[in-house]
Amino acid sequence: MAKHPNDARLWAHLCDEFHAAGADAAARQLHARRAVALVRRERTRNGAWTFGPGDEIPYDVTRVYDLDGDVWERQGAPGDTSHTLKDTWKMPGYDPDQHEPGCEGAWITPYLLDRYGPLTGIPGRSRG
Repeated sequence: MAKHPNDARLWAHLCDEFHAAGADAAARQLHARRAVALVRRERTRNGAWTFGPGDEIPYDVTRVYDLDGDVWERQGAPGDTSHTLKDTWKMPGYDPDQHEPGCEGAWITPYLLDRYGPLTGIPGRSRG
């Protein structure tokens, strides 16, 4: 399994910068996540899209990695008509020894972006 970039240190440094600029705790975390999304968009060369807090994630994006490089999968199949299910994500590799308890459950897209974003799409595997 490919290892995805972990941008937690970058996010922490950006939180410090936004704090120094006078942002409150919630604002600095949100702005730091958005800033990391901008950095990922600039450095990604494989065509993957990155989504930050406030962004919409198209339904054809079914696998993403978060700020720490952990993978999340969209629930429901691409043909499903249940928008509720399609806006729900789970971490298939959840390990209680390595992840915080909240990662075990399902997250709705905007809350996942706010808490664990930015999210970067993982291109589908080609079939040979």
